[in-house]
Amino acid sequence: MSDLEARIIRLEAESDIRRLKARYLNACDAKDMKSIRACFTDDAEIVFPPLGHFNLDGLMGIFEQMAASTPIIDVHHGHNGEIEIDGDTATGRWNLGFATYDPRSKSFRMLASFYEDRYRKTEAGWRICYTKSTPRTIIDGTLADDNLTAKWMMDT
Repeated sequence: MSDLEARIIRLEAESDIRRLKARYLNACDAKDMKSIRACFTDDAEIVFPPLGHFNLDGLMGIFEQMAASTPIIDVHHGHNGEIEIDGDTATGRWNLGFATYDPRSKSFRMLASFYEDRYRKTEAGWRICYTKSTPRTIIDGTLADDNLTAKWMMDT
């Protein structure tokens, strides 16, 4: 394989992983359980402190409980992806900007965190086999007709 062919393969893998991460984040916002599941390998390991450490079924269960079955609106923004390809495996680090709003209580949360991911190329394409989200900052607040209250919850 020529150097050019190897570079093209690496760039295509990186592009596929960027699209995978975008598909995952968009599926979370759309509360599309089937598409979320399809982003992961069956043996995926998910670490989301302070929620916990999950396998794929555990992630789907907590997502159903906290988001999919509620009127909560979420917005995930993944930025600054750093992806390293090593054959049929890869690692990635992402900066996540996240906002959630619960219209029942008029409460919101704004969060910034780092994702540390591992990916594996499968017959169906690249999939997430490990992901860890480490919160960096959290702001909780409440909206009212005439004001907004917010509290800085965490600073690392």
